[in-house]
Amino acid sequence: MLNTIKIAFKKIQRIPKSQLIPRIKLGIRKYVTDYPYYISLQTVSACNLKCKHCFINDYHTHIHDGIVKIMRFHEFESFAERLRPMIQKASYFQFSTFEAILNKNLFKMMDLLLEINPAIQFPFLSNTMELSSEKIAELEKYPVSEINVSLDGYTKKTVEDFKTGVVFEQIIETLKKLKQSSLKEKIAVTFVAHANNIHELPEFIDFVNRLGIKRIYVSNILTFTKDLEDLALYTKQGNADAQTMFDDAVRRAKKNKQVLSMPRLKPEQMGCQACETFFVDINGNVAPCDFLAVTTPFTLWDETVQSPPLIFGNILRDDPIEIYRRKDFKDFRSAHRLGKELPKQCTHCIDAYGLMCSNRIHHNL
Repeated sequence: MLNTIKIAFKKIQRIPKSQLIPRIKLGIRKYVTDYPYYISLQTVSACNLKCKHCFINDYHTHIHDGIVKIMRFHEFESFAERLRPMIQKASYFQFSTFEAILNKNLFKMMDLLLEINPAIQFPFLSNTMELSSEKIAELEKYPVSEINVSLDGYTKKTVEDFKTGVVFEQIIETLKKLKQSSLKEKIAVTFVAHANNIHELPEFIDFVNRLGIKRIYVSNILTFTKDLEDLALYTKQGNADAQTMFDDAVRRAKKNKQVLSMPRLKPEQMGCQACETFFVDINGNVAPCDFLAVTTPFTLWDETVQSPPLIFGNILRDDPIEIYRRKDFKDFRSAHRLGKELPKQCTHCIDAYGLMCSNRIHHNL
């Protein structure tokens, strides 16, 4: 009970004031029902790009157990039926942490889920290379909570040098199309900050503001292997030069009345929020996140560790809610919520230290 109180207090402290009431309501409902409110199912474990900083491109090399696959609709039906009790109580359902639009059955999948839970919403991630006008028109028909577009700079060279296979002009054109759609208030962009693009971050804030985008997330690059370390901005002592760029970005966002969420540049052990999502991989395995579903390497402070997958069960043979309520899974989540003694599998992942997606610092919220 004491740990529960500590966890609740820490979570409330980190909630932006504008989101306080709905987030507390979600937390209470999650605690009372003991069901997750966010489900992520890997309907796609593939990508249309070959970016060197993405761990999926280490499948079959550094990550020998990664499977590149697109889920068929009949498989999804089986998964959805197994997850039905969870789906009925969930608020959000994400179709992949990769490029979900690659699955030609995405909209049929949405239809099926809405039959189970008409109130469920769909967060959507995209690099926009497959996001045509026709697909945008289809997305407009569904309860999309957010369309988060990956954009790591405001110049063609910076963006295309970092992400292999993207076309800068196409990203910008797609963002303009989204702004002309009924999804215009749902658009966000994510900027992965690294040594080769940090100089563009302040002007990037104004650039996307001119496109009408008011929601911006910034993350640090996650260094899976040692060859990515030179790109990292964070250090044990912090990074004064990068912090200057961060501070300038915050000033511009405040002037533009944009919502900006920023990572830290100096590590602070805080725990990771990814494990709050009920993540199911394309094989039905339940892991804390997509990284720990396979043998992903993590490099931090010049040391690389690579642990076996951390699997708590498989929804095709185990009851999903029993998996979620397993003591070892609950203990894993509690360790991250408390942020004191991290599970050994997470000690070299920057997301546990406030450096990536979890526990960003929110401005203008």
